[in-house]
Amino acid sequence: LHDNKRTFSLASTSQTADKLIRTFAEQIFYTGFIHADPHPGNVLVRRGPDKKAELVLLDHGLYDFLRKKDRVALCKLWRSIILRDEPAMKKHSEDLGVKDYFLFCEILLQRPINMREMGLANILTREETAYMREMAMNHFERIMEVLKSLPRPMLLVFRNINTVRSINITLGAPVDRYFIMAKSAVKGWSRIRAFDSSRLPKIAVFRWLWMVWESLKFEFALRYVLSNSLTQSVNVFNKFILFL
Repeated sequence: LHDNKRTFSLASTSQTADKLIRTFAEQIFYTGFIHADPHPGNVLVRRGPDKKAELVLLDHGLYDFLRKKDRVALCKLWRSIILRDEPAMKKHSEDLGVKDYFLFCEILLQRPINMREMGLANILTREETAYMREMAMNHFERIMEVLKSLPRPMLLVFRNINTVRSINITLGAPVDRYFIMAKSAVKGWSRIRAFDSSRLPKIAVFRWLWMVWESLKFEFALRYVLSNSLTQSVNVFNKFILFL
């Protein structure tokens, strides 16, 4: 990435990737008006007035609109995948018309999901790549059934997500795309609820407080689960040492 004069620093690459992911996550999880062809030729990166990376989206010929109820389901689904909340993964997949929820979640993230481990590496290992290749080859009919069950705009959502994923990997995966999108999902869901709530006044400060509260709850839940996962790993290691 360059601005015709000097090469962007590594920090600028991270800023660019972060901004790119957040920009399209905002479309998917909140506005619902989705640019379905965000390949590198349609994203201009330049240095803005604040000396930081600035994005300019080009070619607005392929868009689609995702209904609010589908955006809410997708927001909740992404959050539940990150937190490994399997009952919620199943429920919110069904909200989008899909029964084969686990396969759907792996298609959505384009990677295997290990329910016993937290965290999702942005670059697949050789074994994970082989798993996804095997899934595509041997479960084609199940995959097609999942895709047919979805609202039609979700197909372009897949296109958007996969293109942005590819860009992030090409940049060396400088940011955690899964976590950034999960935070955007929680933010989008809380903003939708705040705007729709009849109990809260339509005042900007209340909408902002609600959004912050939902984001904090997610951050706390994720840190709690990660902490418990780490504690369990340490306990297993300590038992192993004592056994020796």
